Parts: sequence; C-alpha cells; structure tokens
Amino acid sequence: MLYTEFRVGNVLAGFEILRVLQEALEFVPEGVKKIRLRSDTAGYQHELLQFCVKPRPQFGVIEFAIGCDVTPEFKAAVAEVPEADWNPFYREVDGKLEKTAREWAEVAYVPAGMGFSKKTTPYRYLATREATDQQPLPGVDPQPTLPFPTMRFNGLRYKVFGIVTNFRQPLIHS
Repeated sequence: MLYTEFRVGNVLAGFEILRVLQEALEFVPEGVKKIRLRSDTAGYQHELLQFCVKPRPQFGVIEFAIGCDVTPEFKAAVAEVPEADWNPFYREVDGKLEKTAREWAEVAYVPAGMGFSKKTTPYRYLATREATDQQPLPGVDPQPTLPFPTMRFNGLRYKVFGIVTNFRQPLIHS
C-alpha cells in the first residue's frame, strides 16, 4: 500500500479521487517503470482518465481499467454488439481454464461531451454480461427491478457492466 487517508463517513467514494491518486504517486519508489490503476465506477471521472493518459517521466502513461456508468446511451451501444462478438470469460481451476457464465465484448461507444485529438488514443469501452438466474416472470408487469443494470438479449435478462480502459492489448483472455 502506498497511501491511505481517513475520511468522514458521508464523503462519496469518488470525492477528490484524482488528488488521492496524485498524492499516492508521490510515494511510488524509484525504479518502478509501470503504474496500473483499477477502480470501480467511483473512478469514472474524465479528469482522472485524462490525467492517466499523460506520460510521466518516471513511468509513462498510467494504464487503467475503470468501471463506467451503464447509461441509456451505453446500453444502446451494447445492444448494437453482434452476438458473435461476445467472448466467454474463463477462470483457472486446478491449473485448467474453465468457461464461466460471463461474457465480454468491445463496445463502440464515445460518451457525450468527450472528444479526442489526433494525438490521443481513444479509450476502449468493454461490456460484460451474465444471464441472471431471475428471468422475467410471465404475466408480471412491470417486472421487479434488480439492484444492478440489466438488459435483454435473445429473450434472456443479463446483468450488464461497463469498463473503460486505455490498455491496447486485450484485458481479458478468452
């Protein structure tokens, strides 16, 4: 661990997250050549993303994988992903890869208000999906809401999450 701070109980998780990252970077030991950042959606702040893609003399660009908001616009982009483009997740069990129920796909998505210059590599957006055990109840309208984002594909309801990254190589091996 590089850095920690005690916050009052009613501060949002994303409050001043860029400042926290900047202060943590001050404690990175010499010789570290690469920094990677993983965050939930609290870190999905454009100022933080822009900070990460600016090269630093010591370790260059900070590579990141950050959960992104599943907005109606993001869902619309996910709905456009062809079924053939969904890839399975695998997990290692006893030294062997086993297919899981989760899938991932690259999503053609650029949030409103975000632009890129010719010098900037655009961020990559990925979606994950997993069929829920609680399928739609016949004859029940409206359906009960679930505590996570969902979408329907091929008649099934899926949990859907988003990730924004600047990794060029695949994040997820299939």
